[in-house]
Amino acid sequence: MSAACPCGSQRTFAGCCAPVLQDLRRAHTPEALMRARYSAFVIQDTDFLQASWDPATRPPMADLEASGPRWCRLTVIDSEDAGDGTGCVRFTAVGRESGGFFVLTESSRFRFDSQADHWRYVDGDADWRRLDVGRNAPCPCASGLKAKRCCARD
Repeated sequence: MSAACPCGSQRTFAGCCAPVLQDLRRAHTPEALMRARYSAFVIQDTDFLQASWDPATRPPMADLEASGPRWCRLTVIDSEDAGDGTGCVRFTAVGRESGGFFVLTESSRFRFDSQADHWRYVDGDADWRRLDVGRNAPCPCASGLKAKRCCARD
């Protein structure tokens, strides 16, 4: 049995984001690229994050330190391919850092790079909010486990 995809699609990693991480052209929509980028953040695939970022807005190096957040759950709220080579995906992502849990709500913008024949992440409007989760509370990843037995375990 294959591992579940980190993007929350209810598909296996091998049948969902892994092929996109191997070849950007397999992301046929902004949402597919956004899901693959989330998975890349989870597994810390810096090369993919750099390759999928628009060169005009890409930082010199993706900020993926080993002590960075541990991503727990992705929820896509809305996805749009405007049909003019631009797209937008609105999502929430739950993560955990040493200070506790947080939720990121973002509207990400994408553009289709016709020369490279694939979508690229341009930028996003992000809102970060702390989540107050007790160790005995249900884990925010929606696993059904208590936080202390899931994402809050050290």
